[in-house]
Amino acid sequence: MGELLLCNEQIAAMPYYIDGLSINIYSIEELNYYIANNVYLLDSDFMSEELCAWLERELGLRTMAEKLRDIMRDNGRLSSFVEYILKESYYFTPAQAADILAVLCQMEEKSDFEIDKMRADRLMEKEKYLCSIYAYKHLLTSTDAQLADPVVVGNIYHNLGTAYARLYMFREAIDYYKTAYDKNQDPETLKEWLFAYRCLKDDDAFMKTALEHGLDDMQITEIKNELSMYSRNQDIKDFEEQLAKYADEINTGDRVRFAKESERLLAGWKDEYRRICRV
Repeated sequence: MGELLLCNEQIAAMPYYIDGLSINIYSIEELNYYIANNVYLLDSDFMSEELCAWLERELGLRTMAEKLRDIMRDNGRLSSFVEYILKESYYFTPAQAADILAVLCQMEEKSDFEIDKMRADRLMEKEKYLCSIYAYKHLLTSTDAQLADPVVVGNIYHNLGTAYARLYMFREAIDYYKTAYDKNQDPETLKEWLFAYRCLKDDDAFMKTALEHGLDDMQITEIKNELSMYSRNQDIKDFEEQLAKYADEINTGDRVRFAKESERLLAGWKDEYRRICRV
């Protein structure tokens, strides 16, 4: 789950797999934690016989499993299903459980389009960029998207551009930012669009786009300086110091250590990229 949780109840020998986020759940406490931290991603698929069978088989929670099956048979709401899990687990305080359920109840009053956008946004927040790309593209093919406010649609295209940029696919990001700005006319979208050109080191396209959209010399300089500031954050400074250290080791002849450290660094990059690309 990524964090240490105190589990007082039975631990499953076989985990319950959460598709979409690639998470294994081993206890009722972890299930509660997952619900609380992913409430915007919950949908009717969460109400499943597979979950009920896992609770019964792996955690010995037969009564809970049967009650949840009753809710499903009665075509109960997702909020009722989740409420019973929270209530019978005693993991959260009543006030905390009420806050979680309030969000679910609010979602049940929204349109499918609104809910799907909230879920796609949540995937972005959780750095599930490839999943968010699929979610946003699916959203844009819906009938509701054709009827929605152009600004809202533009914001979806903006988020698609950001997801591609986070995957270092700047050419694709540029295309989506351009479409986004055509629809929402948001200065933030224009700025991100220009950032993508700078990341590609395409200064000609950067200047052409900036001038075509009426930016003056001062605004262009501010955008360049802002991107430069981002590139000087502490993580990048630490990385540059690390590279300088490796360079010193090459100069002093410690090539074996340099090779090992380089392999470790590259392996870390690959693992991180695989994580954010995971579906």
